[in-house]
Amino acid sequence: MGLLAGSLLTLGSALWAQNCPDGAGSKEGKQGRWEKRFDANGDGQLDPQEKAAMQSAKGEARQRMMGRFDKDGDGKLSETEKAELRAAKEARHQEMLSRFDKDGDGRLSPEERKAAKEARKTEQANKG
Repeated sequence: MGLLAGSLLTLGSALWAQNCPDGAGSKEGKQGRWEKRFDANGDGQLDPQEKAAMQSAKGEARQRMMGRFDKDGDGKLSETEKAELRAAKEARHQEMLSRFDKDGDGRLSPEERKAAKEARKTEQANKG
């Protein structure tokens, strides 16, 4: 997967969280989604291997984001770089709404989120 695609997927996840009416956009909700994604045995807890896989994936996502937005390469985002990140998130948010907000209410309903998730899986499989 290309750097841009990976960054957009990461940004899309953040925007997805912002758009969830059930509080899933909170820090706890984001962490819960990560944990659910890596809970391979489905026991509701991460064993050491699952936790290591999650940490590795989080590190890769951060590297993709930094690679795209840390223009001066200092390992931190300046205010200008943060502004670019926010603008990219907003653009992705608008793209998600235009593609999947079928009722036009400015939010993704559970059904619309499900359709977006399925479309994203299909897009990832086709790139794979």
